[in-house]
Amino acid sequence: MASDPIVQESVALLRALIAIPSLSSKEAEVADYLEVQLQLLFPGLVRRLGHNLIVEIQGATAGYTLLLCSHIDTVVPAPGWTRDPFGGQIEGNRIYGLGANDAGASVVSMIAAARQLAPTLSGQIVLCFAAEEEIGNQGFCKIENELPRYDAAIFGEPTGMGVASAMRGSMRGVMRSHGVACHSSRPWEGKNACDQLVKDLATLRSIDLKDQSAWGCATIEPTIIRGGEIINQIPSLIETSLDMRTTPEKDNNWIEAQLRKTGLDIEITINKRRPTTSDPHSLLLQAIKRGCPSRTDYVFNGTCDMAFSTAPSVVMGPGASDRSHAADEFITVEEIASAIDTYKDVVENYMSICKQPVGQS
Repeated sequence: MASDPIVQESVALLRALIAIPSLSSKEAEVADYLEVQLQLLFPGLVRRLGHNLIVEIQGATAGYTLLLCSHIDTVVPAPGWTRDPFGGQIEGNRIYGLGANDAGASVVSMIAAARQLAPTLSGQIVLCFAAEEEIGNQGFCKIENELPRYDAAIFGEPTGMGVASAMRGSMRGVMRSHGVACHSSRPWEGKNACDQLVKDLATLRSIDLKDQSAWGCATIEPTIIRGGEIINQIPSLIETSLDMRTTPEKDNNWIEAQLRKTGLDIEITINKRRPTTSDPHSLLLQAIKRGCPSRTDYVFNGTCDMAFSTAPSVVMGPGASDRSHAADEFITVEEIASAIDTYKDVVENYMSICKQPVGQS
C-alpha cells in the first residue's frame, strides 16, 4: 500500500504543504506552491481566485459535475507540540505536522483520486482547495458562485472516511457585562462587572438548547474573556466571546431570538454558516452506499464550507476529528491510501448512477 507510487507522491506533497506555514488569511505562499504542482498535474485546467485554487477536469463524455473540496489553511499550532509543526516528520506510518489531518490529507487524496480518474472520466470533476476555511471570509463562501455549477459535492474533513450528510451551523458573538468602575479598596462605591458576568452566564445557561438532532443539542460556549485595566480598579466592562453551534431544529434564527429574550447585551459578530442537511435519497448518497457499503454514518461535530454548498453534499475525509487543532497532529499513510481508493470508488459510482434514468440504481 505505502509502496504504491501515487501514495508515495501524495505523502511527499503533503509533507511539502506542511512545511509551508498556511495560517488562515496567510495562505499566499502555500497557494503559490500548490498552484505550481497542480499545473504540472493538470496543465491548462487550473484557475486561481485569490488564494483559492480550482481545477476543472472534463471527462471524455458529458455527464454530471461533482465537486471535491477541501481547505489549505490551518489554525495556529496548539500548545504542547513535541515535534516541529512544520517538519512533516515521518515516524513509522505517521506523518506529523500542522494541517496533516485537518485537512492536508483530504487535499492530497482528492488530487490523487482525480489524477487516476481523469483518463476515463465521464462527467466532470471540479477540485476546489479553499483558503480561510478556519477563519475569514475570502474562501469558499466568497468564490462559490464563481465555480462551475455542480450537481453534488464532497467536502474533505477528518471523519475517518465516515459519511456526514448533516452539519451544524455556527455563529460567533460577544456578550458585554457592565459594571461601574471604582477603586478596588472601596468596591461598594461601584459595581463589579465580574459579578454581572456571573449573573449573565447563569442567564445564558438557562436557555434550553436540547433537541432531537444527532448532536442532542445546540451549544453556546464562552471561550475568551477580556476585562479590567489595572489590578486596583473594579472593572466596568467584561467582554466574553461566544462560540455558538446550531442545529436544524434550533437554528441560527432560533438562537438569535432566544438571546434577544434574555435581555443580555450580546452582539452577533459572525452569522454565515447555517445548519445543513442533504437528502438521504440523493444520487450522491446512493453512490456512496453502492461504492462503500461498509461506510458508516458520521456525526460531524464541527462546521466547514459545506455550509455554503448549493447542491447535495457530504463531509467525508481521512483522519480523526480529535487530532484536529491538537498538538502533534498526524495522519497515517494507510489513511491516505484508503481515502484515495474511496474517493475514486465514490466518483465512479456517482457518474455511473447519474447515467441511469431517475429511480434506477
